[in-house]
Amino acid sequence: MKPIILLFWQICRLKQGPEYVPTQTWFVSLVIVANLLCSLLVSGVINVTFAEPDPANGAQQGLSLLSTATGIVVGQTTTAALTWLALQLREFADRFFATITALFGCDLLITACFGGQLPLLSLIPAARSLVFLLMLIWSISVMGFILHRALQVQLSIGILVAIGISIMGVAMSEVAVAT
Repeated sequence: MKPIILLFWQICRLKQGPEYVPTQTWFVSLVIVANLLCSLLVSGVINVTFAEPDPANGAQQGLSLLSTATGIVVGQTTTAALTWLALQLREFADRFFATITALFGCDLLITACFGGQLPLLSLIPAARSLVFLLMLIWSISVMGFILHRALQVQLSIGILVAIGISIMGVAMSEVAVAT
């Protein structure tokens, strides 16, 4: 397990490409489920720790577990579908499983890093937005790097594609949660 985590860490550091990620179906599924569970855990902590009280009754506002899970699954599905489409357009469909596993594996590590900082961020509220912004920039950079390698395009194009996929993923998950 340690070599896999180190591989994802090397990708997060932009030192290794997605072409070295295992593509067995069971492994891809494991990474997707682990990413979902980690995202749910971190989102749950955020909803409990940083939820604002409702002015009407003083209760905490936040998303339910089902709404949170729906948003995460829709976001993951959108990311996977748009990644598949981009790879199809560039005629690199055979790279889909390695690319999607690298995307979700690195997202898992970045989410875990952010989750590990939440106790400290609850003590220093002023740093919350800055840390979130830095993690978002890191996440988009890693996603752009992975797409740059998978699509064989310039890094700047990979980052632009990553921004587009991320915006679409967030938009689709917001639509799914709002309904």
